[in-house]
Amino acid sequence: MVQDFSLFPQRPGSKRSSLIGRLGGATVGYWRFYSRLFITLGRALASAFEPGAAAAAVSRRVMVRQVFFTGFEALPLVSVMALLVGATIIIQAQLVSPLPGEVLGKVLVAVVLREVAPLTTALVVAGRSGTAMATELGNMKVNDEVLGLVSLGINPYRFIVFPRLVGTVISVLVLTVYFGTLAIIGGYAVTAVIGRTSFAAMQSGFTDALVPLDLPLFVIKGSGLGVIVGWLCCHFGLEVGASPTEVPQRASQAVVFGMLACVVLNTLLTVGFYWIAGPPLR
Repeated sequence: MVQDFSLFPQRPGSKRSSLIGRLGGATVGYWRFYSRLFITLGRALASAFEPGAAAAAVSRRVMVRQVFFTGFEALPLVSVMALLVGATIIIQAQLVSPLPGEVLGKVLVAVVLREVAPLTTALVVAGRSGTAMATELGNMKVNDEVLGLVSLGINPYRFIVFPRLVGTVISVLVLTVYFGTLAIIGGYAVTAVIGRTSFAAMQSGFTDALVPLDLPLFVIKGSGLGVIVGWLCCHFGLEVGASPTEVPQRASQAVVFGMLACVVLNTLLTVGFYWIAGPPLR
């Protein structure tokens, strides 16, 4: 892997560079960083087309384990968060100004299904599983396990990165559906307890707010956020050098950078969606 020499301290006697030199050094540093970042994604995707039935079988087993860890084991946490988020949104909407059931149904679609469910799911996966992935790959790099795979002729991107990337995408998509469903149930439960609107009225507003573009928006958001989490966490894990102290640093960078990228992507997709579909509450 390419070393980031900016991490090493300068010699005490080195001269300070000029403003142009510092800007040039920063530009080169950013170029190297993003080049390595996209090289990791490109090599992982290209490894899926390499021949070898045995290698593909091993990759699938790693993928299944990743789905189990990232998706199935996160169900309790996601369940509690989804129910509380759905209930909280309805409570806040009713406290600010009592709304009819049709409007509450549209709020659940615009806020929960399109925004909160995919973004919250991605952030949960990044904070819970992303840290583990980056730490695991960082320890493999420090312990020369990645070098051992290369010495045996095994492509580490096919064995390490690609299965985790696909497993994260599948987990985020499934958990987003699960989160949205439980959040809507939580919202319905609150309205039933409050008793200010009927279930039929909320259902009418819910179905009226859905548009055909919601399906591609859901697939694109879930897939894109899943790719970002798996990609960045694997990349930063493989960026660890020879020192074990770099492992927690890279894991922290992976989570912070991944969460920021998820928020940016979610915002861009939302702006594009409403630019095409129109305002959320008509």
